[in-house]
Amino acid sequence: MRAIPFRLKIALVSVVVSGTVLASFGLTLLYFAYRQKEQSVDAELRVLASRRPGWLGNRGNYQRLDEAIGVVFGETQQKRIILLVKDVGGTVLYVSPTWPPEIDPAKLDCDLSDPVPGSASTNDVSPALGPPGQGRGRGGPGRGFGAGRGGPPPVFTKVPRFQTVKAGGTEWRLGMFGTRDTTLVVGLDYTAMRAELNSIRNVFFGALPIALFLIGFGGWLVAGSALRPLKNIAETAERITARGLDQRIPHAKDAPEIDRLIQILNRMMDRLQASFQQAIRFSADASHELKTPLAIMQGELENALQNTAPGSPHQQLLSDLLEETQRLKTTIRGLLLLAQADAGHIPISPERIDLSEELKGMLEDAQALSEAAQLELETQIEPHAIANADRGLLRTAILNLIDNAVKHNEPGGRVSVSLKVENGIVRLRVGNTGRGIPPDDQPKVFDRFFRADPSRAGQRAGSGLGLSLAREIAVAHGGDVKLLESRAGWTCFELTLPLKKD
Repeated sequence: MRAIPFRLKIALVSVVVSGTVLASFGLTLLYFAYRQKEQSVDAELRVLASRRPGWLGNRGNYQRLDEAIGVVFGETQQKRIILLVKDVGGTVLYVSPTWPPEIDPAKLDCDLSDPVPGSASTNDVSPALGPPGQGRGRGGPGRGFGAGRGGPPPVFTKVPRFQTVKAGGTEWRLGMFGTRDTTLVVGLDYTAMRAELNSIRNVFFGALPIALFLIGFGGWLVAGSALRPLKNIAETAERITARGLDQRIPHAKDAPEIDRLIQILNRMMDRLQASFQQAIRFSADASHELKTPLAIMQGELENALQNTAPGSPHQQLLSDLLEETQRLKTTIRGLLLLAQADAGHIPISPERIDLSEELKGMLEDAQALSEAAQLELETQIEPHAIANADRGLLRTAILNLIDNAVKHNEPGGRVSVSLKVENGIVRLRVGNTGRGIPPDDQPKVFDRFFRADPSRAGQRAGSGLGLSLAREIAVAHGGDVKLLESRAGWTCFELTLPLKKD
């Protein structure tokens, strides 16, 4: 499973945390808004109930209350207010003309059993009702709203109860107020108020995804800005190679914590560059200093061979020493070239070379090597393969590939050398029979001083520098050397160079 990028994680965390906070805050705010609106409506219902007239079961009193509501609150408001009066036995005493038919007054639960603390006892007469048969004097309790102009407000003997009921697409908030003998139900059309709150809720939840998107996008941008120094570190690290140790990470002045890390990494690169340059100088200096003594040794051995009796043991000893000196000289030259490659400047003298003709001359040496190892040499040379290269270095690279094919072969096997041009690229392929390179060793074949399984090397073991040197020479010319395939019975390397166009 592919890991989620750190930048995306920061954006997602921002969305989750912000979304949780916004949703929690919004839901809490909506809850209290709904509660506040309900309490406001309930308070309005209390006001309406407190303005009822005294009654003794006279239907006209309640009808006058309906009419009074229309006078006080207006006809529009009157349609939004409904009244229901029931006695203690559940008998409906009065129902407003605007009472919704979906709500059955007889089935409406109007039970109020909890008495109001400190209210009049059930044996007392409610001041709001007045005694039976009381007239309509100015101060009597049966007068209009309340107990009289200067009298106390109505007293309910039971704790009011409120509930919300839906009827025919309309939401009603009902308040139930009880006295000793009757229950008054006052209803208020709650639809518009609920719709207002629902509209606010819908706007909130509609805007929430947009807000979360903006928060996520902002988190993405902020994360990108915060991670930019790390991106610079990664890009610089990718550019750092053996030939690019001078690369340094730009400072991040806006991010002190990361800038300290950058300073540490840059100082580490300074130390690595110094150590690497020291190793390169040592290899180059050592190789250079050994060239002269080896040249002198080779000359002395050649002179000694000329003055030695043919076929004598002394001649054989000198021949072996001369061969080892030549091998050592080749190794030293290879080390010097590799040191120069590490320093990034192999000295090359490019010239226009017809590789087809040049390779034909090299194949004479390859034929001699193959015959000495009892191998068959196969060639397929395409004419007019022109390249711009250093003749001596290119010859070294090609001979190293051929020598490698001869060494890692088996008696009676074959060596194949082919040259062709494809898509502006000169391709030289050198293949050989043999046991093949084990899969675990294939990534290491271009490592310096790497030697494969001795059982693959026939009778001669190399220095472990041939393939590495061939690749460095090819790279210096804008090409490369690759292991195309290696399996039981066949191994093939390919050297590529850019074609020289006339």
